[in-house]
Amino acid sequence: MPLRSPLLNRYPVMRSNDPAFARDRLFSVFGAIGFDIGGSRSEFGVRANHLQMIGLGLSYCEYASDVSLDFGQATFVRQIFNIQGSGQYTVDGQTGEIAPGSWTMVLPPERPVKLDFKGGYCQLVLRIEIDALHRHLGALIGQPISGNLVFDDSVDRSPAMDALRRRIFSFATDFNERGTFFSDLAAAEVERMVIMKFLMCHRHNYTQFLLREPLPAGSSAVKRVEEFIEANWDKPIDIEAMVAVANVSARSLFRQFKRDRGYSPADFAKRVRLDRAREMLEQSSERTAVIQVALKCGFQNPGHFARDFRLTFGELPSETLKRSAPIA
Repeated sequence: MPLRSPLLNRYPVMRSNDPAFARDRLFSVFGAIGFDIGGSRSEFGVRANHLQMIGLGLSYCEYASDVSLDFGQATFVRQIFNIQGSGQYTVDGQTGEIAPGSWTMVLPPERPVKLDFKGGYCQLVLRIEIDALHRHLGALIGQPISGNLVFDDSVDRSPAMDALRRRIFSFATDFNERGTFFSDLAAAEVERMVIMKFLMCHRHNYTQFLLREPLPAGSSAVKRVEEFIEANWDKPIDIEAMVAVANVSARSLFRQFKRDRGYSPADFAKRVRLDRAREMLEQSSERTAVIQVALKCGFQNPGHFARDFRLTFGELPSETLKRSAPIA
């Protein structure tokens, strides 16, 4: 098998040369309903890692020999991002190639999927629950999703998809390095950003609602949301809750924030959390650590937290902590 430091290696599922064991893990963890290998058993090898969050899953898989996999109906959509090697997917008789550096269409949850990979193939697979997609999309357009969410069945090669691919790989790397230290707040924020990006980058039967001019929200809506964020700063940014408070769509709210304040609700939430982080550092004890404060306040990247803190308050968080530390 390829010698590499694989993505998501802190979330291992298997590393095996035993087809029977691999079959069991592929069925129980990834939901496969069919599995065959090409070539001799002595050439077979598979490594798989899987990160499961609330509405989002991310899997890394690599295969030393040719394999075929079958999947039935699911509660989530899939999209495969090729890292190395070649493969193909088949949905309703439609076959597409998965070339190095490319990706598949959004694989629908209600239709069986067949995957065929050549030896030496590696991939990253994004899974998002349909319920999570409906919630986030409904918040974006300001109305419930009453019908099925249907993605375009072509493979989009736009710059937006390149950006989505970079975001997903960056997410996999960052979460692998620091995810075990993330607070629930930080993890939920990361998941929300990925799902929103996915909905905005793909074309689907609700895309026209995302492209049309949003209705004006009014300045009072901005004030109500600011008060809501200040009262719930230690919870994940809940787009649905903000939309309910403002009584407008998320897109209308974001535009009014930009018009009235020059920044987004997320930017406002960041400032509120920076204020709370400074308060914690100024009221420190001997056991206070900057990284603990950062994660508690929803900042998943300590380097970005230190930069934002310095830009806001004129000093590094470590300097605030040192200045505020009790004298022994």
